[in-house]
Amino acid sequence: MVVLSGCSFFSTDADTGSDGGGDAADADALEAPSLAQRVADGTLPELDERLPEEALVVEPVDEIGRYGGTWNTYYLGPDDNNAFNPIGYEGLVRWAREYTGATGIEEIIPNLAEFEISEDGDSYTFHLREGIKWSDGEPFDADDIMFWYESVFSNPTLTPSTPDWLASQGEPVTVERVDDYTVRFDFAGPKAFFLHDMAQLDRGVSILNYPEHYMSQFHPDHNPDLDELVAESGFGDWQALFESEAQWRYNPDLPRLTPWVITEPGNTGNRAVAERNPYYWKVDPDGRQLPYLDEVVYRLAEDPEVALLRAVDGEVDLEHRGLNSGSEYPVLVEGQEDGDYWLLTYHYDSMNIAELQLNLTHQDETKREIFNNKLFRMGLSHAINRQEIIDLVYSGQGEPWQTSPLRDTPFYHEQLASQFVEYDVDLANQYLDEAGYDQRNEDGIRLGPDGEPISFTVSVRADAFGWDDVSELLVDYAREVGIDMKRDVISNELLLETRNSNQHDAVFGSGLGGRATMLVPWNYVPVVESAGYGVEWARWYQGFPDAEQPPEYVMEQLRLWDELQATFDPAQQEDLFRQILDIAAEQFYQIGIATPRPEYAVVKNSMRNVPEEMPSGSPYPNPAPYNPEQFFKAE
Repeated sequence: MVVLSGCSFFSTDADTGSDGGGDAADADALEAPSLAQRVADGTLPELDERLPEEALVVEPVDEIGRYGGTWNTYYLGPDDNNAFNPIGYEGLVRWAREYTGATGIEEIIPNLAEFEISEDGDSYTFHLREGIKWSDGEPFDADDIMFWYESVFSNPTLTPSTPDWLASQGEPVTVERVDDYTVRFDFAGPKAFFLHDMAQLDRGVSILNYPEHYMSQFHPDHNPDLDELVAESGFGDWQALFESEAQWRYNPDLPRLTPWVITEPGNTGNRAVAERNPYYWKVDPDGRQLPYLDEVVYRLAEDPEVALLRAVDGEVDLEHRGLNSGSEYPVLVEGQEDGDYWLLTYHYDSMNIAELQLNLTHQDETKREIFNNKLFRMGLSHAINRQEIIDLVYSGQGEPWQTSPLRDTPFYHEQLASQFVEYDVDLANQYLDEAGYDQRNEDGIRLGPDGEPISFTVSVRADAFGWDDVSELLVDYAREVGIDMKRDVISNELLLETRNSNQHDAVFGSGLGGRATMLVPWNYVPVVESAGYGVEWARWYQGFPDAEQPPEYVMEQLRLWDELQATFDPAQQEDLFRQILDIAAEQFYQIGIATPRPEYAVVKNSMRNVPEEMPSGSPYPNPAPYNPEQFFKAE
């Protein structure tokens, strides 16, 4: 069976002569004036030398745009990588704009490549579009994919273990160069979600972070003089140098395939700048090279309050990050007229505003024993006044919820939604006593199995969803039932580093599991470190040699997950996933808070080709699938 996917807002046929929304000055221009000037100066090749013979055509949301202008936005700190995702989303395939999380591959469309799937789903062939160039003018072809496969993925220093999405039946994928523009990914068995993985930023899209002609100079298999280069760089070893050079958000020299290319990284000052890629390979229906906007400028916002102030002052063209913790919404609504903006609705792919993930694989044996005591988790859950959190932090939006997929999804699970969700301090104390922690010290803190007060710290992202305020309330709720919970509000980068190395007591986890529950399953089965309740189990599943083998109930979930990934039958997939949810409900891995509410983005009135609403959240890197290259500024 050969499967080729397409979508109406992409094609390879361009018309000419449309009136569109461009002004008279550039209505006939096929490239931005700044690039035309460089061509005239002799510093840039002609347009037809920069575009592939069949450039990919992007249908605009509303109208043909005009060249020029700046997308003004912000970032929340030097490690705020997610701020740059909308300008970095170019993979071999990508999500369709109107993504719903539907079963199958209907919402995955060709991008840099067309694709074929073998009849049994164990082989994927990608036919790269010919004539595409990197942002420095060098050709993009199969050798770039093979460099990633042979020198990054297959190198044990850079990839010490095989990621689950690149393995089947315990065997890593093999990649073969068929010809200059064709590569084939072969698995040991069927791989039902491989195309879904290839459409994700941190998976398939990241394969394109390694242009061979540039990155090979930093790799020992390609550069015999690498030691000298490492010494000059100041890095301790070649691995550190290589990984630094591959960081597109921070390295302006790294060639890219994206509409804009970072020219001023955000880790060197108080702003970041991405400028138009002169070799970008997409055009509008009139054959005019995209993007329309000249540049994207990020100003550093030291905290969400600064971001909110800039938004209501009309200094932001399109952004949502840092504006959705709960209290900002009334301010954003009131400020629309004065700030000259409107609010775009994001439908976030989530089933919970946050989950408290106690580390069930803790390195400390005492804490591990406490956290693995289900009665302890049940008692702590009943101690949480969820309605108060909803009212105080989220403006009354949402309902108390554990961790089930939402009611309007195929995987709604009553037990996962409602168990232990009632606020009842007496019942909480009863469960905690039954857990064996009925003795307290003079401060009223319960004593653990070692006779010491039960005390632990929750690591919380500073910039996420009102988690700072939620965690402050949780500390009070826990103290009321004799548990000394502390909180550590830190950057996302530090939180991930702490969690992924299994150095945490507890973390707040993202409540993903709405439309795309099966694509982001870690709230229910620990397959990646995002499952902060079972990091060691996830590392074992991923093949880390020093990781801890999970208990039998987790092993059963992992067996079901492997079977699910090996079938293309939607009904069988759904049945297997429901079995995984049944086990997750019985084990009660993590503690949910409340259902999410819609998110909002500020959109300047002059910003065009932006839809009124769109999907949001992993694995959909909004607003990137809506082709920001076709956004433009009206005069």
